Formats: sequence, structure tokens, C-alpha cells
Amino acid sequence: MAFEAELDGLARRLVPRGDRARVVMLAPISPNAGATPIVQGLAKASTQLTGRPVWVYDLDFSSNRHAAMNTLNGEAFAGELGGLRFWRSEPGGAGRLALRRRADAPIYVSRFERQEGAVKRVVFHPSAEYWRKARQGCGLVLVDAPYRSAGISSLAADMDGVILVADTQCDDRGAAEALADRIEAAGGRVLGVVLNRTNALR
Repeated sequence: MAFEAELDGLARRLVPRGDRARVVMLAPISPNAGATPIVQGLAKASTQLTGRPVWVYDLDFSSNRHAAMNTLNGEAFAGELGGLRFWRSEPGGAGRLALRRRADAPIYVSRFERQEGAVKRVVFHPSAEYWRKARQGCGLVLVDAPYRSAGISSLAADMDGVILVADTQCDDRGAAEALADRIEAAGGRVLGVVLNRTNALR
């Protein structure tokens, strides 16, 4: 319960007071830092606070972890917004991004859909206009970046901020500072660090 209360407090700080939603990335410092459960908890807390939908972008296009972890009700819309993308698949046109609604809440999670073997590579690229449009469609946008994803640097400048996620059992300050430096060098803004597997959120 304490951890849920702390996530609720963080969600209150991320949810805007006006109409303009924020786009926030969560980036893990290590492979097992646990960013995905934090993203799911923040999404749930945000919808409970505001009643507005939350969009969750999973940058793990290969395994689509969020889509696999949740029951989806079939309601979906295209991930391209006004013809804009923040990714490029090779060969061109192979695969599509869809946002599908969770059955239990107004939370839409991304799912990269493609035929097996059709996509050779996915490249992320900046698209400030894409994220501007995303802010208009919901109450909060959360971007879940896998460990060492190229999307962290490619998209950081388009975010309202990046929250680092650390595993207190194995991550040290040096690893956090190195990732923060990488994000800031790419034009991003680090909002803080979530200390996972502990009773403190900072």
C-alpha cells in the first residue's frame, strides 16, 4: 500500500493542472530496474485521479511487453498521428503501431504489429509535432524505454522530462549520473529518480 501511495503522489505531480498533457519517459538504469511496473502503476493512478485516458508507449517493439501483460478489449486506433511517426521501420511500410485500450481502465498501450520476419530494423527519430498531437489526445503520455534503448537519446528532447528508474539492490550513483548525462547531452531534461524495490520514491 505504501508503494501505491507513493506512485499516487508521483502521478499527482505529473498530471497537469491545465488541458495540456505531459509526455514523460521512464528509463531504467539497469536491465532489471523495473521500469515497466512503475509505468503501469503511474498510468492507473493517473486515470483514477483525472478520469482522463493515459497513453502508454512501449519502445520495446519486439516483445510489446505492456500489450502482453494486459487484457485488451479490442478498441484501438492507429499510432500514426496525422500521418506523423517517431519511428521508421525497415523495409519501409513493414509493420504498424496501434494503441489498444486495456479492458480494465482507459489506458491505451502501444503494440507494434507486423508479420513474422517482415521487419528487419526499427529506428527511432525525433518528432516534436507527433508528441504535440499526442498531448492533445489524453491526460498523460508515458513512454517506457527498455534498458539502453536507442530511443532514450533519440526521443529525450521531445519529452517534457525523463524519470530514471533504479534498482537499489544493484544500481549505484555513477550509473544514474551516466544515464542522466546521456539524456541531457541529447537535449532532454531529467526529472528525478525512482528508487524501485524500496519504500522511498525520489
